[in-house]
Amino acid sequence: MAITLEAVKVYLRVDGTLDDDFLTSCIAAAESYLSSAVADFPALYSADPRFTVKADMVMYALISEMYRNRDPTNDGRDDYPYYIRSQITQLQNWVFTDEVVALQADTSRALEGG
Repeated sequence: MAITLEAVKVYLRVDGTLDDDFLTSCIAAAESYLSSAVADFPALYSADPRFTVKADMVMYALISEMYRNRDPTNDGRDDYPYYIRSQITQLQNWVFTDEVVALQADTSRALEGG
C-alpha cells in the first residue's frame, strides 16, 4: 500500500524514532482492517485512484485513532468515531469507476431507445 511510516509521522506530527515500531504496527493493522472490511480491497485500491485517495485518508484516520488512543485502561470507546465508520461504509459500497461508466452508457442508450 502507499502509506509509509514517514508519511504517517508527518500526518501525526511525530518527531524522532521512539514510536516507529508501534506506528509500523498501526499501519499494518489499518491495512489489514480495511482489507477485511471491504470486499476486493486490494483490487479496488490498485485500480481506482479515487478509491485509493479515500482509502488512504481512512487509513490515516485509523492509524491516528490507534496511536492516540492506546491507553490500556481504555477510554470507554466501543467503536471508531462516526466519520471513520462512515468512510468505511462508503468504501464497502464503492462502485468501480469503469462499472459506473458502463452503467451510465447503458442507461443513456436505454433512454435513447437503443
